[in-house]
Parts: sequence; C-alpha cells; structure tokens
Amino acid sequence: MATRSRGKKVTLAIVGCGGIAGSHLRGYGELLEKGENRFRIAATVDSDRTRAQAMASQIEEKTGESVNVYRSIDQLLNKEKNLDGADICGPHGLHHVMSCKLLAGGVNILCEKPIGITVKATKKIIAAAKRHKRIAATAEQCRRSIGQRTINWAFNKSGLLGDPRIWMAVSSSWQDPKSVPNWHWRVDRKMGGCGMIMDSGAHWVDTMRYWFGEIDSVYARVEQLEKRPHRKGSRLVNDAREDFWTSIFNFKSGVIGTWSWTISAPGKGFVQLSLTGSKGTIVDTDIFHPATNQARGECQLVDGTTYSLPKLQKKFLGSLSKDEKNRLFPYGVTGGMPLELWDFIDALSTGRNVEIDAEEGLRSKAVCEALYESGKTKQVVKLSDVLKGTVNAYQRDVDRYWKL
Repeated sequence: MATRSRGKKVTLAIVGCGGIAGSHLRGYGELLEKGENRFRIAATVDSDRTRAQAMASQIEEKTGESVNVYRSIDQLLNKEKNLDGADICGPHGLHHVMSCKLLAGGVNILCEKPIGITVKATKKIIAAAKRHKRIAATAEQCRRSIGQRTINWAFNKSGLLGDPRIWMAVSSSWQDPKSVPNWHWRVDRKMGGCGMIMDSGAHWVDTMRYWFGEIDSVYARVEQLEKRPHRKGSRLVNDAREDFWTSIFNFKSGVIGTWSWTISAPGKGFVQLSLTGSKGTIVDTDIFHPATNQARGECQLVDGTTYSLPKLQKKFLGSLSKDEKNRLFPYGVTGGMPLELWDFIDALSTGRNVEIDAEEGLRSKAVCEALYESGKTKQVVKLSDVLKGTVNAYQRDVDRYWKL
C-alpha cells in the first residue's frame, strides 16, 4: 500500500447530483476508507434542491462533517469563499456553461466526460482555464484502472504482444423500439450531443488513444435505423441518438481499428473486442470500457501461451517498482473512478497538473465528433480538420444553440 500523500487539504463541491454523481461519491468514500484525508466536500449544487440535499446527507453520513446545499453555481460562489475545486456531474450541454462560470470564480474543475458538448464548447473551457490560471480536468477513469494499465504495458512497454497492429470492436443487439420510456436529457441532441459514440464511446476513444496513439483519420456510417419515441409529459418525442454505426480508424502509428455497434439487430446478438499485436491478441467482451471493472479478458500469444487477464495483471504489477506502484495505485487503489478523483485531489493539494486535462479531453472529443462528421458528409475525415474547426457540419446547429 502507498505511503500517505503530502500536501494541503482541499475543499470541494459536487455540482450536479444526478446518476453519475453517485458513482463519484462512492469513489470519494473509497478514498476516505483507504486513508486519503486531504479533501473535504463542503457543498452540493443542483437545480433540484431535493437531489442536492440527498447527496449532502450521504456525504454528511460518510464524513460526519456538515455540507451546504445550493441550487445554483452563483449561490455557491457567493457563499463558499474557500473553494478549491468543483466536481461537475451535470448534463453534457451544460458542461461548458458550468465549467466557465466556476473557472471565472477562481475554482479548479473536474468535468465529467465528454468534456464540452462540441469541439467549440471544449475549447471555451480550455480558454477559460488558461485565462483564470486554473486546472480544468477531464473526468475519465478507464485508462487509470489496473486492467487498462496492464494492457498498455502488454502492448507498449513489455514487448509481450509485439507491435500493435489492428483492433476490432463490435456489438450487435436488439432493443425493441415499441417500448416507450420516459424522456431524459440524453434524448435531446442539443443537451446530450448525441448517442453512444460520444457518451460511453468517450471512454473507448480515450482508451484507444492511450493504447495506440493519435488518430489521423476516420470514416464512419452513422444511422438511426429505428424511430425510438420517448414520453415527455403528454407528448411523444423522438430520440435523436444513433442506433447504428460502423467505422474505421487510421492511426498515425499505422494501427488500424474498426468499431461497430447497433441496438437495431433483431435476433441473437454478440459482443467481441480483439486487440492484436505482431506476437499475440487480447480478447474481451466490452467495447466501451474493456478491462475497467472486471478482469474477464484473455491474452493468447503466437506460440499458444495463454494468460487470463488476472494473471497478466500479476505480471504487470511484478514489473513495477515500489515508487511506480505508489504513483499509479496510491493507497493500493486500483479502480478507475477513485483514481480519477485522487488525481484531481492530489493535483490541487500539491500544485501539479492532472493526467487528463481538458486539452487531452479535447483530443478524444474530436475523435467522437469526427465519426459524426464523417457520417454526415459520407467522407473520410481528418482529425486535424475537426480540431481546427474547418469540419463542423454536424456540430454547427448545437454550437448555434449554445451561441458558441
């Protein structure tokens, strides 16, 4: 287990107390249980005061310390004068609004993926962080987990799998469009940005970049094969999200990847992920956050040698020095979510930068948007053009809505 970290104690707020905030709270709880005491959650913020109060009550129960409750960021900034950081867990479309207001108020931010709702929105967050000399971190947990650190080691440090060559990810399933669920903000493209490509897909894009480097270009078909209405009061509102895509990735390193997903394939479905190097392949059954929450993958080398992922993790840990273990897995924590939160706390406490800042988040965001841009134009899209903003036909109406 790592020795206790040094640095000042930092004061945090949780901004947005919906579903993902509960996962963050469990991560903070694990850190406290392991002995990380350099932070205090002093406030919760949500436009629904009942949700903010419920979150505050859970924090008070865990810590024994009082937590203030606010309905707006303005109230928070007006009352909490010693706030070091804010953990933003709001809807995608509000990420840049919340982030920029907090940064302008002198507060460092950890913003849930996919950082801004568009490339322009993300650049606005980055500009605000630079202008106010504050940290803007992207809340991306998967690459920090022991499973994904292990696969990175297997491809890029140990030589076990040789040179990375290709990866293939596919998920095919059926969700009956006759089922009419209640409306939620992800259904609205101007609030959610759109579907799984940029929602859970943001995790996989960060992971593929971590393992295989930067992407040069993509080509994608992105479709909505079925209309999927949602009930919003007395009205039915169609879901804006895609229910099918297939895509190809050309990496600057020469690696080639293919990624396909649908929930509009009746009958028997399947999921498969394969990651191949010149000496072997790792397989898993999760195409969004492989090896993050469960060690169920397998590695097979060209000579027939096979490793379960737990065995591969053991080899990886055995390759690390004590200092390396402490840096990657402080307090012996190996889960992605608490490590994501620890990175932010430690950065604020010691004055260093975070591992995944908003600029790193922008590079992943641009990949997701490149798939949508390719799907709209039916053309191969260069990542550099999406980052520069010269290709933005898909994002344009969302940018217009948010006055970006």
